[in-house]
Amino acid sequence: MSFLVSLLAGAGLLALPPRVALENTSIAGFADDFRFTGLNRLRADISVAQAEHGGFAARLQIDNKTLYVEQPFDFTSDTSIYRGFLEYRGASHFWTLGRQRIPLGVGRVWNPIDIFNPIDVQATEPEERIGTEALHYEYATSRLANLDLTLSRDKGEGRIKGYLDVADVALVTLYDTEARLDIIGWELEGELFDTGLELRSEGGSFHDREADSRRTAFIGGAEYGFANSLTLLTEYLYDGESKRDNMAVSVSFQPRILWTVRCLAVQDLDDHSFFISPAVEYSAGDEMTISAGAFLYHGSGADAYGGFADRIHVRWFVHF
Repeated sequence: MSFLVSLLAGAGLLALPPRVALENTSIAGFADDFRFTGLNRLRADISVAQAEHGGFAARLQIDNKTLYVEQPFDFTSDTSIYRGFLEYRGASHFWTLGRQRIPLGVGRVWNPIDIFNPIDVQATEPEERIGTEALHYEYATSRLANLDLTLSRDKGEGRIKGYLDVADVALVTLYDTEARLDIIGWELEGELFDTGLELRSEGGSFHDREADSRRTAFIGGAEYGFANSLTLLTEYLYDGESKRDNMAVSVSFQPRILWTVRCLAVQDLDDHSFFISPAVEYSAGDEMTISAGAFLYHGSGADAYGGFADRIHVRWFVHF
């Protein structure tokens, strides 16, 4: 932390004291192949701002992860940078330089056009997304439209997004030199009239440079939240590379003010294999949550979701 503060002070960017927060996440898991896993992640979150020029800020998130796997035995402890970037927020210009999360796509279960940090629907913590060392720029062309560009070592994107009467619409172009792909895609998200039903779609045409062929991948989804906190979500995925169809249904409900119950079901519509992921979360305070969940699979070993071991996990999170 002292190095970052000295660097910013020397550049004349630091005038306010840094804000430091810590959070710890412990996850214990057990799979039905008799394998126990344990993960502890301690994260330090350091933010600094510049008083004279309020648009400048910097953020550094450092993780120490200790992972234990029973079979085969493995014990590791690593320290790494989860996020580390400098940013500028102006009236119409926004720059971010460093290891960051590149926001792409509108899907909740899958996001096929995200070449930087795609969702892993089978992850215990799908919200944990690996960062990308990149330069990201956004320009607000109007109050309801913006242009953004991202450049990293081997990937890039350009997107223009705006609100068109009833929906947010974006056109996206991307390239991935490592995967040898060029993509032209879209994002679409909006409420169906005034019904409260939110519809969304994203996808694109993927050009494989090596094979000189094209394929399509896209999602379509809908979400509705009832007044009693019940939320229903469904999402369909077509993957042109594997030529497979998937369907997901998610239910979320708060039976009590501090309790949240969720269940996600995902099925491959071609081989009919599926998995169900129920979870329950309790807020033990403003800065602490305890949750438990499972992944239960059905299908043969050759099916999309049949070759995985059932597993359960317990997660404890505290912020201080």
